[in-house]
Amino acid sequence: MKTIYFIRHGKTKYNIKGRFVGSTDLPLTSAGRQEIYDLWHERSNHVEKEVVYSSPMKRCIETAHIIFPDEHLEIIKNMAEMNFGIFEGKTHDELMDMQAYKNFRSSKGKEKIPKGESGIEFGKRVLKGFFELINHMNKNNYETSALICHGGVIMAIFSMMCRESDDIYHYHVDNGQGFKAHYDEHRKELIILEKL
Repeated sequence: MKTIYFIRHGKTKYNIKGRFVGSTDLPLTSAGRQEIYDLWHERSNHVEKEVVYSSPMKRCIETAHIIFPDEHLEIIKNMAEMNFGIFEGKTHDELMDMQAYKNFRSSKGKEKIPKGESGIEFGKRVLKGFFELINHMNKNNYETSALICHGGVIMAIFSMMCRESDDIYHYHVDNGQGFKAHYDEHRKELIILEKL
């Protein structure tokens, strides 16, 4: 079994304001950087990892450098957050009367967002990214890793690969949090060991 730490990036200005932030490549706020440092500066020494993976987005790369300042990052493009299309940068209240948003919510995220992705497209993409990570670990004989990514990526991967629940929102984590999990390659299953 492989051990993987899934860690959500720190806060951006859109996270603080409750705005959709997917394909918008925002950096962390100064408060977001400090919060990640405060959460992880002592705990990072206890993270068993031979390699650190990251989404290609600024907020993840910046978070990874704060938590693991001396580590080289392996970037996985398919681990980028969902493209929220016309919802990008907007709040729930700003969108609640829009028909496309109503359709998206009533389909539990499966409906395609205009100029963005559907939940199904997003799920397929991040699952591909997850197996890119596993293949890289296998190729290099790594047993442990950390992945700095997005809340949506964590929710999508775990809802597809963990038997604890198939409800995507069951796996929601706040900024700077995540899961330590085992990946059982024979059963193609993630097993949560602890919430971070």
